[in-house]
Amino acid sequence: MALAAVAALVLGACAADGPDKAWTSSPISGEQPGALATADDPGTTAGDDPGDRVDRAEPGRPLDGDDGQDAPEPPESRDAVRSMAQDLLDGLLSETDAGPDAFGVLVVDEHGREIVAHAPDAARIPASTLKIVTGAAALRTFGPNATFSTWAEASGPIAEDGTLEGDLAVVGDGDPVLATPEYGRFVYPARPRTPLEDLADGIVDTGVRHIDGDVLAVTDRFEGPRTATGWPDRYFSSFDARHTDGLTVDAGLETIIVWPEPDDADVDDDADGDAADDDAAQDDAADDDEELDLDELDPFDPPEDLEPTARVEHVEVPAHHLVDELVRLLDDRGVTVGGSTGLTDTRPQPVGRIAHVDSPPMSDLLAFTLQRSDNHLAEGLFTAVGRQRTGVGSFGSGNRALRQSLDRWGIDHRSARFADGSGLSREDRASARLLVDVERAMYGSRHVGTWKRSMAITGESGTLRNRLRGTIADGRFAGKTGTLRDTSGLVGTVEGSGGQRYHLAVLANDAGEGRWLARSMTDELIQLLTADLDGCSVSFSDGDPGALGQPPLDLAC
Repeated sequence: MALAAVAALVLGACAADGPDKAWTSSPISGEQPGALATADDPGTTAGDDPGDRVDRAEPGRPLDGDDGQDAPEPPESRDAVRSMAQDLLDGLLSETDAGPDAFGVLVVDEHGREIVAHAPDAARIPASTLKIVTGAAALRTFGPNATFSTWAEASGPIAEDGTLEGDLAVVGDGDPVLATPEYGRFVYPARPRTPLEDLADGIVDTGVRHIDGDVLAVTDRFEGPRTATGWPDRYFSSFDARHTDGLTVDAGLETIIVWPEPDDADVDDDADGDAADDDAAQDDAADDDEELDLDELDPFDPPEDLEPTARVEHVEVPAHHLVDELVRLLDDRGVTVGGSTGLTDTRPQPVGRIAHVDSPPMSDLLAFTLQRSDNHLAEGLFTAVGRQRTGVGSFGSGNRALRQSLDRWGIDHRSARFADGSGLSREDRASARLLVDVERAMYGSRHVGTWKRSMAITGESGTLRNRLRGTIADGRFAGKTGTLRDTSGLVGTVEGSGGQRYHLAVLANDAGEGRWLARSMTDELIQLLTADLDGCSVSFSDGDPGALGQPPLDLAC
């Protein structure tokens, strides 16, 4: 099926790092909802950190329990690597007019020993590299097998004739990937999806054919505002930012199926003066219009030669839009509603839960969030972690929950600011050291396998699929990019076959050439570190100096 241009715009916005990118998806029971279910500990309450069973460092202590003193001696090549890394960094600082304050750089080995550093503790705009903090908190709060649930509750009994004698309430714990079938097929097929139509089917399966009362969205323990501070209006026009709350469908957008106008090719437009023929042809076209009711067409089974397109629009109250979409799906299944749709933060007294739907597991959501840099998904995880750890889901509680997580891992966050979970906000701040420390903490976690699989890989996947392809670092660096109009960032890990590894973070806050030079330096640095782990000899070639003032690397493996 064809897609409208705006749908393609949304696809691009979700798949990239941020705005202004420059480079080329039963019977009624008495059950009551609980906390987000996890495979590790279904009875988890806020702050229990179920996914983390490693020893937690106290604030201010080294992450791995040592300061490098008990670590084995570094290999003989380490001094050469350190010297060449410093040369690359010096080249960046000397070749740009941005000034040294624009950059934060840190490379450490698996024991936390510094290889090269420049202002690693200074806070800078992190862009989408901030998503690793959100992702790490989500993974270690819920565990990889956790799912979000959305359920339908009835406030009255279901009569023999199928009438629900009361209201229907839709309640959830923050599923950010609930979606209609139209969104899943026409707008973003690659995005993980919790089928909203399955919730409608579950309601129908109970025998409901008419709802006497209202269909209400219950934003249970989620609070506003629906947008973060520091989001410019242009982020909405580019569809990078969306309104968010505890119940969201289609990533905070309204999916609109658009049918083409009926074919009027038979109308006689020839300038032959035969007005009667023209009128007759137009009458025929009008008859065709009457016979073809566009509202009744099925976009999944369109008439021959009539293909729909899709466009999207912002939704300011996502929870209300969700129940509107549910009512539409129920109507398609023959269920009528006597009342209206609405939004409430006070749950009607339920007789019981009649249907529910579960999201894909956290591991799938996390991988898509980090590899594709999905902003809306990141905000959903951010507020869900806040709800789990503090009891209320909001941008403010997300900030507090991330700080709680960092405290438990012994990571200094005093200079950090978490206005959102995606890195879109102009008010977000993080240091290169904080990002590297999060990477080290996750590599020391029992969830390291899930963490690695969640990252984009150079030359292979996500936002790194076209980067360093065909080089020694192809497939060897796992990490997260960050890009805004004045920010370029990268955080991640190069790992050797024997467990040796380098963790690095580079942040550049410069609207000019500094961010592109920082990217060049980072690519050279990753190749240097990969070559060292592979036992290659590395030197600068005799070629002409490149953008950083040095000739390219010469590798002998």
